[in-house]
Amino acid sequence: MGFLGLGIALLLIGLLLIALVTQLTARTLKLTALAVVFMAAATALLIFAIAGRYGLAAPAGALALWGMRAYLLARQIRASGAQAPAQQGGKPMGRAEALDILGLQEGASAEEIEAAYKALIVKNHPDQGGTDWLAARLNEARDILLDD
Repeated sequence: MGFLGLGIALLLIGLLLIALVTQLTARTLKLTALAVVFMAAATALLIFAIAGRYGLAAPAGALALWGMRAYLLARQIRASGAQAPAQQGGKPMGRAEALDILGLQEGASAEEIEAAYKALIVKNHPDQGGTDWLAARLNEARDILLDD
């Protein structure tokens, strides 16, 4: 693939990233900035390819590819860390904290624990817009209270 093809590929990646982050929030602001960087790199590569100045396009293309690789690695590391918040070295959740998370009082029955858990997990499940961290905390709270 020549530099023209690489530039077009980066341009398409940038457009895809922009399409993915149409709702700009604090979480997607970084992705938007990354998309802008890819768009700038792709535009520069296309200009270099069209102008015939390949000497500058090769380092720019390599830098863009390594940047994308670093971003994907960082995202993978962040995602694997978000799946197991209790295993990140923090102190384990106690019974009082578990009761507080589920909004229950001491002496709650197993049925009350399950009902409170179901009401909260329906609203905070990752598939419904909640976070993995919050769902994991709810699961951990339920498990602690039911194991006692």
